[in-house]
Amino acid sequence: MTGFIVIGAVGLAVVLVSLVLGEVFEGIFDAFDLDFGGGIFSGPVLGSFLAAFGFGAALIMFATGAGATLGALGGLASGGVVGGIALAIMRTLINMPTDETVTTTSLEGTPGTVITRIPPQGYGEVTIRHHGKLHKYNARAEEELPAGTQVEVTVVLSSSSVMVKRAEDA
Repeated sequence: MTGFIVIGAVGLAVVLVSLVLGEVFEGIFDAFDLDFGGGIFSGPVLGSFLAAFGFGAALIMFATGAGATLGALGGLASGGVVGGIALAIMRTLINMPTDETVTTTSLEGTPGTVITRIPPQGYGEVTIRHHGKLHKYNARAEEELPAGTQVEVTVVLSSSSVMVKRAEDA
């Protein structure tokens, strides 16, 4: 029974280490190049299986007085169930759809409003709604644009500045 408790403790340690170290710990499993199975050889799945196997077998042996063989079979069943649940969770997380990465290059053609006058040879400020959030950018234009003018982004100059033109010119 002590051997099963040790196996369960090792499995629990694998789960905890994979939660704390995450990608660093997963790199160890990547070294074995076991990519098939969609996460079946990930730290959380293996750790969950080992913990449920070890503690399940020890619990069965303690509660029923059964031998090591019967305990191991029950441990395999409990490990399979808990490991399967962990695998389902891992696959869900791995295949989760995510939003498009927000980049400033996708600003071209976006409408905005001048909030600080843009002089002919200098910078002013515009607000632009981008991916549902209101952002403020430094802005240049070929002509002077007073505050309140509706504009459209023509070129992204940097991550914090854009070139704009009047929206009517679009």
